[in-house]
Amino acid sequence: MHLIVYGDFNCPCSYLASQRVDAVVRAGRAEVEWRAVERDRRLALTGTRSSSDPARWQRELAEVAALAGPDEQAPGAAPALVSNTGAAVAAYAEAVTDGVQDELRRSLFSEIWVRLRHLSGPSEVRQLVRALMYPAGPPGELLAVPDLPARIHHHAAPGALPRLSGCTISPAGGPLTAGGHRRIGQWRREWLSGSGGVVPALSLPDGMLTGPAALALLGDLAAAAAPAGAAVPVTAGPLVASGVG
Repeated sequence: MHLIVYGDFNCPCSYLASQRVDAVVRAGRAEVEWRAVERDRRLALTGTRSSSDPARWQRELAEVAALAGPDEQAPGAAPALVSNTGAAVAAYAEAVTDGVQDELRRSLFSEIWVRLRHLSGPSEVRQLVRALMYPAGPPGELLAVPDLPARIHHHAAPGALPRLSGCTISPAGGPLTAGGHRRIGQWRREWLSGSGGVVPALSLPDGMLTGPAALALLGDLAAAAAPAGAAVPVTAGPLVASGVG
C-alpha cells in the first residue's frame, strides 16, 4: 500500500503524524510519501510570536496531547517565535532529490517542537541539511584538509560539493532546482484541492482524510502490526474528513 501524507512543520498535529508515519513504515504496513506544505505563507520571516494567539496554541497542543499514545511525543509548548516554513519546505523538496527527505523531516520537526527553535532563516535550515548530507568526521580529518575534507575531496564530484555542504536552498530560502520548484507547487495544489487547507492530510484512492481522522488511520495501521502487549497510539474515533489546520 502506498500512502501520501501532507504536513506542515509548524503544526503539532503534523508532528504527531510524522511519528506515526515512521511507525507505519517500520511495521511494514505501507510505503508512505511525506509531502511538506505551508498552511500559512503569511508568517513573518523574522518570526511570529505565539503569544499573540495563545488560545489557538493551547487548543492545538491540548488536541495533540489527547491524541498521542504512550510511546508518542506530544509537544508541551509552542515555540516563542513561530517559523515561516518556506525555507524548510524548499529544503525538504530538494532533500527528495538527495534521498534524505525522511531524515530531514524528523530533524525539522525535532528542532521546532522539541528544541522550540525559530527556523525561518535559510542559514539555519542549511545547517540541518549539511548535518545530514555531510556528517562530521574524526577531528583529524579536518586538520588534514581544512578547506576541503578528505572524504569529500576523494569521493564526491565537484558539482556535488555545494549540496553536501547544505546549499540546497538559495540565500533567500527558495529551492535551487526546477525539480524542487515543481514539487512544491504540485504538493500544494494537490493538498489544497482535497483538504480544504487542513493539515495533516492523508491522501487515499477514494479521497482525503484530514486532522484527527488522518491521524486515526495512521495509528490504526501502526497498531495492526504492533507486537502483543506493546503500547499503541490512541485513535481518534470515526474516520471522517474533519480536523483543524
